[in-house]
Amino acid sequence: MSEPILQVENLVTGFDTDAGRVVAVDGVSFTVPKGKTLGIVGESGCGKSVTAFSITRLLPQPHGKILGGSIRFENRDLVTLSPEEMRKVRGNDISMIFQEPMTALNPVQTIGKQLCEAVLLHQPGIEPREALSRSLEMLNKVRIPAAEQRLNEYPHQLSGGMRQRVMIAMALINTPKLLIADEPTTALDVTVQAQILELIRDMQQDLGMSVILITHDLGVIAEVCDEVIVMYAGRIVERGPVSEIFAKPLHPYTQGLIQCLPKLDHPPKTPLPVIPGMVPSLAEMPKGCRFAPRCPNKHSDDVLSQRQPWKECGHDHGVEACACFAQQLSAS
Repeated sequence: MSEPILQVENLVTGFDTDAGRVVAVDGVSFTVPKGKTLGIVGESGCGKSVTAFSITRLLPQPHGKILGGSIRFENRDLVTLSPEEMRKVRGNDISMIFQEPMTALNPVQTIGKQLCEAVLLHQPGIEPREALSRSLEMLNKVRIPAAEQRLNEYPHQLSGGMRQRVMIAMALINTPKLLIADEPTTALDVTVQAQILELIRDMQQDLGMSVILITHDLGVIAEVCDEVIVMYAGRIVERGPVSEIFAKPLHPYTQGLIQCLPKLDHPPKTPLPVIPGMVPSLAEMPKGCRFAPRCPNKHSDDVLSQRQPWKECGHDHGVEACACFAQQLSAS
């Protein structure tokens, strides 16, 4: 494995609510190698976006808090940086593509002004004319047609796919070392989705940056990621190389997600497999295995009362070793 650019160790993130403090990310650890793509997959409410907002220190304030752990980016712990120091890292070294471009872009400012602002904010010595030139160059790089005309247009004048390309241009305009893409293809049709994923992959190769791709779509993970971590209810239940996870998924949750994928040989007009139940709410998280209430395997009472140990299964493949499938793990 190449040298890591990001190391997250035992990250715990919570929110203060009227009913008390709830924990949304509970003891998450992973690394992102330089130049590689790490996928984070799971249902809505599993803690994927909260993990990303913890890394970028963009948690809603004053309610969101990093309660424990470390986030080391190039050997600097982002958790301990002051807000001023973090602002220099965010946008320069670490950039983020947000889930919904229509709400992430300012509706009353032109595309050109917003791109120029991203340059001028992080590179104070640059001339406005040069910032505009770089903005135009970036729009061309992300393959927006009639880029010079788009500089003077507003977000509502662009299609969803073009707005997402503008968000990618804004995230990459300062050539970051790490890009976090939070559901970058949500609500886009499949052809535009493929174009956006190809664009991110091409830009990654050009800039040599690392990427964290957050999604609920395993098909996207299989297409563009080198490694994947599977999150459920604020915890990582399985992680490993993409080929290993798809060939030999160990955790029942990972197996359930893969079984839910549409298949070409699936009989027509028959229901797709589903995982019964829902992700537990933050206020009702079980102490033990959080997937146990939805798990098809039989389990003992201690599985619900105790957090299950982590087991390394070789080939950088690890899993939360719940007792309900211990026999399967021992055979792996």
